[in-house]
Amino acid sequence: MKFNKNFNLFIIFLSCYELANSAKILAIFPYPGPSQYILVQPYLKALAFKGHEMTVINAHPQTQQIKNYRDILVMDVHQDYEEFIKSLNARSRSAWGELTYYADFYCNISQTVLKSSAVQDIIKKESYDLVIVEALNLDAIYALAKHFEAPLIGVSSFGTDFIIDDLMGNVSPFAYAPLHTLGFTENMSFSQRLQNMHWYILSHVHNYWVHVPKQQHLVRKYLPHLTYDLWQIRSNFSLMLLNQHFSLSFARPYVPNMIEIGGFHVETKSSILPSTLNTFLNSSPYTEVIYFSLGSNMKSKHLSSSVLSLINEVFGSLPYKILWKFEDSHLTNKADNVFISAWFPQTDILASPRVKLFITHGGLLSTIESIYHGKPLLGLPLFYDQETNVNRAQQMGFALSLDIKNLTKASFRETILEMMTNNKYEQKVKEISQIYHDQPIKPIDLAIYWTEYILRHRGAYHMQTKAQKMSFARKHSLDILAVMVTGAFAVVIVCCCLIIKFIKAKVKKIMSNTKQTPLKKIQ
Repeated sequence: MKFNKNFNLFIIFLSCYELANSAKILAIFPYPGPSQYILVQPYLKALAFKGHEMTVINAHPQTQQIKNYRDILVMDVHQDYEEFIKSLNARSRSAWGELTYYADFYCNISQTVLKSSAVQDIIKKESYDLVIVEALNLDAIYALAKHFEAPLIGVSSFGTDFIIDDLMGNVSPFAYAPLHTLGFTENMSFSQRLQNMHWYILSHVHNYWVHVPKQQHLVRKYLPHLTYDLWQIRSNFSLMLLNQHFSLSFARPYVPNMIEIGGFHVETKSSILPSTLNTFLNSSPYTEVIYFSLGSNMKSKHLSSSVLSLINEVFGSLPYKILWKFEDSHLTNKADNVFISAWFPQTDILASPRVKLFITHGGLLSTIESIYHGKPLLGLPLFYDQETNVNRAQQMGFALSLDIKNLTKASFRETILEMMTNNKYEQKVKEISQIYHDQPIKPIDLAIYWTEYILRHRGAYHMQTKAQKMSFARKHSLDILAVMVTGAFAVVIVCCCLIIKFIKAKVKKIMSNTKQTPLKKIQ
C-alpha cells in the first residue's frame, strides 16, 4: 500500500516536472509543396511527444489527431500552385523578372497566412514561448515572434544561402559557396565564380529594393501595432537549423547559432512494405529493383506524352523491376515489369536491399535519403536547387545526370545499365553514407537539444554574433573600404597635382633660361 502511494506521488511529480518544462510553441510551415512539411513533421512531432504544446500553421492536415499537436490550416496557399510549378521552367523572364516572380510567390504565401481568420484569432488571443518558422523568404511572418515577444527559430530546408547568411550574420566566401539555384558545385571555374558574384549582387539588390519592402507592407497591414522595422525583426533569429551536413555537400563556415541537422527527417527504423508492393516484387525472377520518382512538387503525369512513352518503353526493355511514382491510375501501354502508384513509402523502399538505383529529380530530401540508405542515383533535375544537388552528387562519384528535356532512348537505357552493372557508384555512395552516419548524436536529437536550449536560456542571445545586427555595409566593412579607396584616390590626386606642378615649374624654368641665353653669332 505504501509502495503504491509512493509510486503515485512519483507519477504526479513526473507529470508536474513535464508541465513545468513544457512550452507553448507556434510553428509556421505554410508552403503548399509537401516536401517542406514532410521534412519538419518528425521534428515537430518529437517536440509534441516531449510534452511541448504545439500549434502548427500549415497546409497539410494530419490524418489522425496527435497529442499536444494542433493544426491551424491555411489551405488557400494551394491555389494556383500547380501552375506555378509548371511555369518555373519558362525562359521568357529576365533575371530581374525571375527574382520578382519568386518574390510575388513568397509574398502571396505570407499574406495568405497573415490574413487567415484562424491566424488572426491566434494573434489577438494567444501567447507563445517560442516561434519556429520555415526560413524561406517569409519575412513578414517572422514578425509574429516580435508580436508574441518570443525567441525565433528558423528551419532552412536547403541549408544556407546568402539570405540565410544575412539573417544570421554569417559569411560564405564567394570563391567556393555558390548560390544553390545556379547548378554549380564548390569547384567553380573563373567564369562560374563571375556568374556567382553577378547573381549574388543582383539578388541582394532585389532583396533590398523589392522583396523585403513587399513583406514590410504586409507587416504594416496585418500587424499594424508593430513599430519595428522589418530589417530589425529579421535579424533576431536565435537559432537556424539547417537541413544539410558537410558529408552531404562540402565544408563551409557557420556562426555558432547555425546548426547542421541534415537528414533529421529520415526514420531510423524501416516499416514493412504494403502487401501489394511485396507481391509485385516477389512475382518474377527479377531480383533487382529501380525506384523512380520526381518528388512531391513536379508530377510524372505532367510529363509530355512523348517523354512518358520513351521512359515506359525503356523501362519495359530492362531486366529489372521498376517502381514508378506515377500520379494517375492509368499509364498507357504500361510495361509488365513496372508498378505505378501515386505514393510510395520512399525511405522504406530505399532501405530495401533489393533496390539498386534511385532515378530522381534531385531534390535535397531525396538526395539525402539516397546517401542515408546508400543508393546510387540517376538525376533528372527540373528546377531550383535540383541541378546543384545532382551535379554535386555526380562530382562525389555516386550519380550520373541526364537532361529530361533532351532525353533519348539510347542515352537513358545506357545510363541505367551503366549504373546497374558498374558497382563503383554503389561503393562510393556507401562510403559517403558511412561518413554521414558517423555522428555523435542523431540529427533529430540534435535539433531537439538546440530547440530546448533556446527555451532554457530564453532565446540564447549570447549565441548571436555582432554581425547579425550590423548593416550590410558595416558587416562587410564597405564603409572602411570606401574610406581607404577614397583616401588612396586622394593621395593619388595630390601626388599627380604635385607632379604636374613640379613639371610645370621645370618647364617654366627651362623656357626662362632659354630666353635669357644670347644666341651665338654665326661665324
